[in-house]
Amino acid sequence: MGIKGIYGELGPGQRVSLSKLAADTLKAEGRPLRIAIDVAIWQFQAQAARGGTNPAIRTLFYRLVRLLAIPVQPIFVFDGPNKPTTKRNKRSGRGDGVANSQAKRLIRLFGLPALDAPGEAEAECALLQRHGIVDAVLSEDVDTIMFGCTKTLRNWSAEGKTVTAPTHVSLYDTAAVANHGLDRQGMVLVALMSGGDYLPDGLPGCGVKVACEAANAGFGSSLCKLKTSDTASIDAWRAELRHELVTNESGHFRTKHKSLNIPDDFPNMEVLRYYTHPVVSPKTNLETIRQKLQPMTIDLASLREFTRETFDWDYREGAIKFIRVLGQAMLIQNLMQSCNLIQDITKRRTHFSTDATPELRLSYIPQEVVPIDLSTEVSEDISYGRAGLALNSDDDFAPSQATEAKTPQTFDVTVPELAWVLEDVTKHYAPESIHRFEAAEAAKALRKSPKKKQAKKAAKPAKDTGMPTGAIDSFFRISKKSDATTEGVTKAKPSPSRKKVPSSSTEAVIPSQELFSISKKSNVATKGVTKDKPSSPRKKVPSSSIETTTPSQELPPLPRPPKTPPPSQNSPKALSTPKPLLFRPVLPVKPRRHLQHPSLRPLPHSLRRLLAPYTRSLPRLLHRRG
Repeated sequence: MGIKGIYGELGPGQRVSLSKLAADTLKAEGRPLRIAIDVAIWQFQAQAARGGTNPAIRTLFYRLVRLLAIPVQPIFVFDGPNKPTTKRNKRSGRGDGVANSQAKRLIRLFGLPALDAPGEAEAECALLQRHGIVDAVLSEDVDTIMFGCTKTLRNWSAEGKTVTAPTHVSLYDTAAVANHGLDRQGMVLVALMSGGDYLPDGLPGCGVKVACEAANAGFGSSLCKLKTSDTASIDAWRAELRHELVTNESGHFRTKHKSLNIPDDFPNMEVLRYYTHPVVSPKTNLETIRQKLQPMTIDLASLREFTRETFDWDYREGAIKFIRVLGQAMLIQNLMQSCNLIQDITKRRTHFSTDATPELRLSYIPQEVVPIDLSTEVSEDISYGRAGLALNSDDDFAPSQATEAKTPQTFDVTVPELAWVLEDVTKHYAPESIHRFEAAEAAKALRKSPKKKQAKKAAKPAKDTGMPTGAIDSFFRISKKSDATTEGVTKAKPSPSRKKVPSSSTEAVIPSQELFSISKKSNVATKGVTKDKPSSPRKKVPSSSIETTTPSQELPPLPRPPKTPPPSQNSPKALSTPKPLLFRPVLPVKPRRHLQHPSLRPLPHSLRRLLAPYTRSLPRLLHRRG
């Protein structure tokens, strides 16, 4: 229905939750959201319903329950006798009389207004919206825009993969699409050129894009101002449209359309008047229609009998299902009539189904909000026997042949039930319940004690080694070498056959068999070098100090070497007897065999590079002390 392909130009519309629209209207106007609904669209959709008894009317029943639970106040409009006789080249009538009568009966049992329009139901809905009787029109095509509706809702369906119930609608506001020339006059021109309900073929070879470009150029607004009797103005308008399509002089079209032929009988003025002058109610009847929107009570007793007859909700089980389905809707309707049946408010949330509009978790007793007499309802008891058509008198059956009836879990109408209700609805109709809930939440927040901070563990005192701080400084004086020599050095993995040597020390063998351990504790100098943990804890000393391990507190004097002339390099004694080494040699490459002392093990290459500054300066210090 409507204009084929028009949604590609209008866009998907603003996807918004119907609950959010209802909450905004209640906050701004102090009343529920009012919408006009074309019943013919819903009846057409209900034809696809399957399952159960009378699925079409049952679909309408559940939609009414959902609208009342939001809450939304709808007015249902039916097609009238003066609507056009043909639509889409088919004979147009008022629909199925039986389906219309059932729908009207159900709508009135819910206390909602049902209106018979003089002509098209969509035109009547647009009239109600333009005069402020309703806030929006819920329809499935854009004919309401061509009839002057400024706010149209369509595609009431679920949003998201986890929700199956309809929650969101697509909102089309004419203020958003008027910039593209797709206002009421522009939409009328698009329907005439590309095809609509009353002229489905349109112009041969003209699509919706070309028609929208013509509407954006202003041909729609100028056409709707013409009178049927003014043939000269109509001819001038047609000639101007032909000229622009062929030459594109004003640049309104993306390209020239020389092959598009505009016939002499275009536009069809009779079809044009269907859009510009539809058959609607006179202004004198609008006040009567406004009075029909006053809140009415739901006839529960008659509605219970309707569901018994139409949906087979019979016996006590059917009555319990009736209470369960109508529970939340009746809770909202009782609140709107100043009857607060809220037992408690337990929680607050924001959910995507309401576009993050706050909701409250209310509890209520289903039997209180839907007060029907269950004492008159009897349980279903179907008696049966096998003796009526039995071929013999054998009454014994095997246990496998007997069917065990499963007792379904029944809904207890006396146990509190939970429902999510808009917070704005509860604030507006039950402020005392909100005050109790907020007071309980404030008291709960006060009872919560703040988390205790965990006390930090005190650091363990360092063990006293018996050596005063700085005692070694009286024996040595060193200067710190450049850090660039040891930067980026990584400890090499020692071979399996060699003993692991600590990376932070260098052992020296001296004639007095005393061992000096020299370590540099600068973090920068040993960057990238992994140090082994010492076997016994030591007291911290300055980073530029040298640790010395001796058998006693003071170091004994070192013996001087004998003053003998050094042998010449070519003598056989110098070649056979190796010179005693006080320290391991540190070379940039692996040392040769004849330079190594047989009693010393060579250090890894990475440690030799790391300890090079200390091994070069230690002989001078020892010689100075001696």
